[in-house]
Amino acid sequence: MSDMKILPVVKSPQRNTADNNTYLGARGNRTGDLFVVDYFESLALQGRIFTASMGSVTTPLTFLITAANRPDAWVRVPAGTTILPIKCNVVLEGATGTATEIDVRICQNDIGSGTSSAATAGPLSTRTDAILSALCTARQLATGDTTAETNPISVYRRTYARADEAGIDWRGIEVSRALMGYPYLVGPATWEVFIAATSTQATGFVLMTWAEIPSGDVV
Repeated sequence: MSDMKILPVVKSPQRNTADNNTYLGARGNRTGDLFVVDYFESLALQGRIFTASMGSVTTPLTFLITAANRPDAWVRVPAGTTILPIKCNVVLEGATGTATEIDVRICQNDIGSGTSSAATAGPLSTRTDAILSALCTARQLATGDTTAETNPISVYRRTYARADEAGIDWRGIEVSRALMGYPYLVGPATWEVFIAATSTQATGFVLMTWAEIPSGDVV
């Protein structure tokens, strides 16, 4: 007859920093209940999920005319860090121009900051006691060129062909990790959003949420 016991570990973060071949005890809570935690729930518990907001309250950004090396919102991933993009939310408050395009893309280098400003808020951990600080940098509105992208690829696109119409309630995107194709950005890398129209530029807000892990965890 077997007797299975667990370690009542509730502290966080709790990661194995030893060799990959080291055994770990099964974990549970203090009452001895064994449970399996969803991977992203575990990352949230470790304080490894972060969010950055571009635009605040009732003050939207005015997005830029389409130009190479000038994204509207982006997350810079440094060497040694890997991010798992979770969600990108773009809300268009005004879209009176024609053919408003939203392009979410990734590239294989850190494009830097160019001439831009820090994200309006964040990156901040979604764990409110903020036991870890973000290693990534969030920027907005590149009015001067960033470094050229290395092997950029779009992971989600949306176009609104007509100008905003009276009575429209919402335009934008709610793009999940699944819709982006489950990207892993092993730093140095960049996660970017371009938003532009062919005439009057749209205004709105961008929210980017991702998990950060040491690159050693995925190599």
